[in-house]
Amino acid sequence: MAFKENQNCEDCKEVCCARCFHNDSQSVFSRLTKDDLEVLMGNRQSIRFSSGETILKQNTSSTHVVCMKRGLAKVYIEGMNGKKLILKIIGELDFICGGGIFANNVRHFTVSALTDVECCFIDSERILRLFSENSNFAIELMKHHNEQNSALLNTLVNLTQKYMHGRVADTLLYLKNDVFRTNPFQLPISRQELADMSAMAKESYVRILKEFKTSGIIKPNGNSMEILNEEALISISKNG
Repeated sequence: MAFKENQNCEDCKEVCCARCFHNDSQSVFSRLTKDDLEVLMGNRQSIRFSSGETILKQNTSSTHVVCMKRGLAKVYIEGMNGKKLILKIIGELDFICGGGIFANNVRHFTVSALTDVECCFIDSERILRLFSENSNFAIELMKHHNEQNSALLNTLVNLTQKYMHGRVADTLLYLKNDVFRTNPFQLPISRQELADMSAMAKESYVRILKEFKTSGIIKPNGNSMEILNEEALISISKNG
């Protein structure tokens, strides 16, 4: 079960969320004043989740937004008959609201922990209050919201318009360049989850992975993956 720390986060800015709330152009919160931060952190909760636990649940009320402190989590849509479509992997300093903060107050997808996760739950009402009072913050939040939606839309387009080999190539490139940003990289993700990221059956994903290995494009080794020929993967992705 999730573990809620027995602390009121008085030292949040210095201890827990220093990098979430610091003043740089990459932060959603960079436009907030000191008083705004006090409002935002008034009842913020620091929560830990174990691998496999649900952080946000699809079709529940959007009462909180989440700021990731450390760990990895998957964002996915729960479809019919237990099918899942993983849209993205989120990690340290990612900020996610579940999609319903501005409309219908219902989360549009589920977020669950891939590794042990530490994150901050922030009251959505306080976010909306600052949104209405601070126009600079509102602009930054809308930019973040639009970028997130654009990325998810691009993912869905690729998954519906590319053949299986192109989708697997996209998944491997995404993990290397956007999630782990190293090569080789460790995979705290099962083969089924990788298949869910590529919108295909596990058997099909494993078969294509073996083809890429035989062709000398990748080198799987247990829970690690090395990209040996990124140009080939890019070509497969483009030709989809």
